[in-house]
Amino acid sequence: MNITTPKGIAIYPRIKEPDTKFNADGVYSAKIHVSEGEFNAFKSQIDKWFEGAYKTLCEENGNKKLRKSLTCPLSITDEGDYQIFAKQTARKQTKKGELTFTIAVFDSKGVKMPEAPNVGSGSTLKLAVEPYAWFSPTVGAGYTLRLKAVQVIELVEYGSQANDNFGFSSEANGYVSDGESFNQAFKDDDNENGNAVPF
Repeated sequence: MNITTPKGIAIYPRIKEPDTKFNADGVYSAKIHVSEGEFNAFKSQIDKWFEGAYKTLCEENGNKKLRKSLTCPLSITDEGDYQIFAKQTARKQTKKGELTFTIAVFDSKGVKMPEAPNVGSGSTLKLAVEPYAWFSPTVGAGYTLRLKAVQVIELVEYGSQANDNFGFSSEANGYVSDGESFNQAFKDDDNENGNAVPF
């Protein structure tokens, strides 16, 4: 079952390239912050699905009542944000060999993009997710949201040059030099000094 989330503001998404810091196989992920009403509506939909999935897990484990995991991809952060978290392993070893995964990215019109942009924090996204139920004797019964695709409603690219001028804006009737920009000066200095910090 694939479900589409409401649109939300992305927090440190990993869409184009998987994160390999804690998993050598790499993990794509996205956290989005949504409104309270949309969070509750989405959670109600997931909770209804998990009721059935939980019964199946209990049947698969000798019809025992399983304790439920305390961790959940739907949460309220310490700052009071309503958060939805989805992830997908980039590659997986199977009996038939290695499977690799990528995240499909669509624009605001629903058109699939040939190459994923550098989707950064602050972007407005919708996520296509597949709920997956699991059971661990040490953790309990729970579920994850597998990230399948992303729709980019508004893009904020990471690595952009938004802060090239260190917060300085243009002032009318001021001094104008023929020199290089702050950003270019630091780039040139980095190149000359092996990327050493210039101060």
